[in-house]
Amino acid sequence: EAECCSGVCGCESEYGADYCYNYCCSCYFAAADVANTSYSDKSQSKEVITIKEEEEMEIVEIKEEDPTEALDTEQLEEYSAMLNDLGNFADKVQINTLSMVAEDYKSSTSSSFKIYKVVRTHLLKKNSSPARKLPLVYVVDSILKNAKGRFVTLMEADAKNWLPVVYGMLSSDGRAKLKRVWNTWREFGIFGLESWEEMGLCFRREEEQKAEELQSKSADGAGSVGGFRKRVSCYCDSFTCV
Repeated sequence: EAECCSGVCGCESEYGADYCYNYCCSCYFAAADVANTSYSDKSQSKEVITIKEEEEMEIVEIKEEDPTEALDTEQLEEYSAMLNDLGNFADKVQINTLSMVAEDYKSSTSSSFKIYKVVRTHLLKKNSSPARKLPLVYVVDSILKNAKGRFVTLMEADAKNWLPVVYGMLSSDGRAKLKRVWNTWREFGIFGLESWEEMGLCFRREEEQKAEELQSKSADGAGSVGGFRKRVSCYCDSFTCV
């Protein structure tokens, strides 16, 4: 079992030691590797990705030479079973194992696509419990921060499609945790600012809605106070007020 990074990642001070130990990328690799790695280097990924704009939001095409032996059907089914075994609990060892498998295929266009598609399918299952979504999000998070490779390009092009769907399935507490993970993607510089903001539009809309509700309540409160003062004034006009 990997040891924690002892705060190298910086998320411990922001989100607490428990988050750092259980979900952060630095618990997956040695601290030195995390400290010396740049997550913004996109030079390794040059594939062309096409997204089909339909309800299932399926990635339909990736074009590039594949230098690595492809993942076979049996291995893919085993990976899918491991994802299913996560259930409602974000087990650190299982998440690390899933990330390590993904890392083995990070340079393979076809295999990274297949792995990502399997994770995505589990995330968007409408007949599965909402409680199963966050552990899968932590798998995505770990793959992005540890395996990297072609997974970064795949997710940068597509997370804007599935992230708001998952957001809509979660409770308010789950949404807060999802937002926390999304924020770390910016902190680690995994995606460009524009892509990161686009995939997090659901959080911005939530903030705007809360601001509007707060403003509405403030306006209603001011109106009630004004009406009360008017009634008091009328009452005093009928009597001698001291």
